[in-house]
Amino acid sequence: MIFSTRLLLLSLALLGAPVTLAAIYPDDHWTYSTKLTTSNYVETIEKEIDNGKTVFVRFVASEG
Repeated sequence: MIFSTRLLLLSLALLGAPVTLAAIYPDDHWTYSTKLTTSNYVETIEKEIDNGKTVFVRFVASEG
């Protein structure tokens, strides 16, 4: 009985995981981050480096 209850809870948690993972960043994430695209990444990175700043680029999978 305990095993089946744990299996049920694990199954429910895994079903809810995609919804949870979609909200990995806070709502105001893009107010202090810049979304880089194939058309703006070179210019954006060069501008920051030319201004003496450090640039950190993180590649993540998108939802769509």
